[in-house]
Amino acid sequence: MSAIAMMAGGSAQAGSMPFMPRGEGVGAPMGFADLCHRDASACGVPGNQLALLGGVSGLAPTSSVGAVSQHQFDATGSAVSPDDNAFGLIMVETVEAWKPAAVEDFVPAGQARPVTAAVIATPAPAPSEPMTLAWTTRTDREQMKLLNQVNQLVNRTVKKATDQDLYGQAEYWSLPRLVNGKLYGDCEDYALEKRRQLIAAGVPEAALSMAVAFTARGESHAVLMVSLQSGDWVLDNLTPWATPWEDLNYHWVERQIPGTALWTTVA
Repeated sequence: MSAIAMMAGGSAQAGSMPFMPRGEGVGAPMGFADLCHRDASACGVPGNQLALLGGVSGLAPTSSVGAVSQHQFDATGSAVSPDDNAFGLIMVETVEAWKPAAVEDFVPAGQARPVTAAVIATPAPAPSEPMTLAWTTRTDREQMKLLNQVNQLVNRTVKKATDQDLYGQAEYWSLPRLVNGKLYGDCEDYALEKRRQLIAAGVPEAALSMAVAFTARGESHAVLMVSLQSGDWVLDNLTPWATPWEDLNYHWVERQIPGTALWTTVA
């Protein structure tokens, strides 16, 4: 379904196979398992299921940014603009990992608040029951509007950068990283931030899951999936619109069972 049709109708429908089929159980992506052991609230796995993440899959790092990164980082992790680099100038600033305590702590890139130790140590609160109820009583059109708003906001706010650029390693799942007042990340970082914002808006965790695929360019790619009554929809950093999973030209590899540590192949 085209983006134009989605914009015009506001009530797009999933296709002939609205829900992504599940196959056999597999290990979670290595980056996801590592994230859950570091920050269970960000990955959405109950603490009593962490032991299930012992076996991880051998997937390639999910490093898709959809284009060559236009950002350079010096040895300290600070961003260096192309103009500065052309003149041999290196900007050295303090770099902090961005982990908000609540949705109120989110501000657009360029207006980021300092992250204190107290904020880093405090997990984001779960949405209240009235907020979750408010989500279930929204019309399909209202739900889709929220999904598109969050998808587009995060896609605009977070700048594309690979894990190698940001952390010096091939795979590191995390919320976007704050560098010189701007947020940076690759595909899974976009997905995790969208998950955080949707939960804060009242979307139940049981409706959200991660999935891994290969793009038409052959990049290993992670996205956020949202399960609605109409089917499984994908929030992707490579497209501005929530899209039915089967409408994307991806080779789907595996997906998380929502709200659990379990992953399955895509049948």
